[in-house]
Amino acid sequence: MNISYLKECPLFQNIPQNIVEEILLESEVKIYQPTEIINRKGDIPSALFIIEEGIASIYNEDILLAELSPLSMMGESIFADGHAVATIVAQTVLKVIKINKEKFYSLSVKYPALVFNVFKITFHRLGSSNEAALSEARSRERKLELQVQQRTKELSDALDSLTKINFELNETKSSLIETQKFRDQFMANMSHEIRTPMNAIVGLTNLLIKSDLNPQQSKYLDVIRKSGENLLVIINDILDLSKIEAGKMELEKHPFPLRNTLESIKLILNIRAEEKNIFLNESIDNQIPEYVMGDETRFTQIITNLLGNAIKFTETGGVTLKAELLHSNEGRAAIKFSVIDTGIGIPEDKIAKIFESFSQASSDTTRKFGGTGLGLTISKQLVELHNSELEVASVVNVGSTFYFTIEFEIAEAPIIVENNSALDELDITGKVILLVEDNMFNQMVAVDSIKEIFPDIQIDVADNGQKALSLVNDNKYALVFMDIQLPDMDGFQITREIRKMGFDQLRICAMTASVLKEQIDACFDAGMNDYMMKPFTPELLKEKLLVNLSA
Repeated sequence: MNISYLKECPLFQNIPQNIVEEILLESEVKIYQPTEIINRKGDIPSALFIIEEGIASIYNEDILLAELSPLSMMGESIFADGHAVATIVAQTVLKVIKINKEKFYSLSVKYPALVFNVFKITFHRLGSSNEAALSEARSRERKLELQVQQRTKELSDALDSLTKINFELNETKSSLIETQKFRDQFMANMSHEIRTPMNAIVGLTNLLIKSDLNPQQSKYLDVIRKSGENLLVIINDILDLSKIEAGKMELEKHPFPLRNTLESIKLILNIRAEEKNIFLNESIDNQIPEYVMGDETRFTQIITNLLGNAIKFTETGGVTLKAELLHSNEGRAAIKFSVIDTGIGIPEDKIAKIFESFSQASSDTTRKFGGTGLGLTISKQLVELHNSELEVASVVNVGSTFYFTIEFEIAEAPIIVENNSALDELDITGKVILLVEDNMFNQMVAVDSIKEIFPDIQIDVADNGQKALSLVNDNKYALVFMDIQLPDMDGFQITREIRKMGFDQLRICAMTASVLKEQIDACFDAGMNDYMMKPFTPELLKEKLLVNLSA
């Protein structure tokens, strides 16, 4: 085992040399022959793998998602006991290092930078996998759409064979539906597979932040927390793409702190600017209202995408976020937002192309800077949902300015009611909570997080459906937190069985890693009372405990 060479692996970035040597010396070397399967889709990986020599290929069914070269990492879903969403095959003679999960996990608690490195590698692979699979889905859709057009024309000339027309059109329509299902299922799987380990990462980070830390550890954990929040926004962007294109996206309307939102986005992205040694400035008009009515999440997506793009394509100089009040009257304010960079610029004949899905100005841009080409597409369509238009002015090698104007309704600052007093007054004497969760890390996060709020409350844990049903039958619970995906039966089936057993008044709150509306609706259809998205924040957990334990 060439330890000095393996230290260059991205997994060990910013890790002390003695820890790297300890991990590698206690690991196993294994050789795989060409076409030999390292890990099959649907299986839990046996270890964490690092490629020392050779090339490995990642497949989802017949789609090649990526090729992994030496020093690449494989099998990261083992940390969440998650089933692999793709099959890994040796393309050449492959020499790998197998790292024991328990040893790696114990060291990652002591050295949070290990967790951060796994997160960065996983995030990069998610982007590559999404791009490959979504491009394949797009290609299939385009081919089938052409078939529909061609077949419709041919069959329209044969009106005497109406039965044949209907049959063939229905067949083509079915193929289109199947292609859409392929993409939707891929999105759902990726959502679950990335959000499940993210729940453990974010949850453990929130718990560690409250412990005694030195300044460097606090800095690492704060970066992990902020990066995790950014990753979840990006995952949701990708899942929302189909909804936006189908015209089904609807904006919410709530008071939100516009100025504070802009400053928070700038603060988070400033880390990326500092890494590139460029500036990230803000110029916010003092006359802009403190609070406006709108959809804070979607507005944040627009600004985050535009600033992120500007930072990515700027090597010298920097980026400026500008917000200026154009006019204000009758309780409304028209505000112009601009993102100005000193980056590579965009050729005039390429400007229209950059707003197309999965497109960038050129293939050279993709190779050098990476990315899926979704950010500007999503931003453009979200701006249009705000009854505006995303425009751009650019000069090659000078820079670009992306700008748009939104007219907001001015809002009053909402009255924030702290629920801590309500929690203090909540009588939990004799109340017991059941946690139904099969993942060891997520069990630890949930139990420790609840204990942070109610140190004396009793919590039982069931790691499968049969155990959950047995515990519900033998005990009196005040609340059940129900995971959706379990090894023997899913959370929907367990909930239906609990209701059949006569426990109609038992509060059941789903814990789901899916953000799809269909699955949330299915929670209520199955008989659940509430749901909590994973990964959850301490504030959201407090709210769910208060609502359900006081019901």
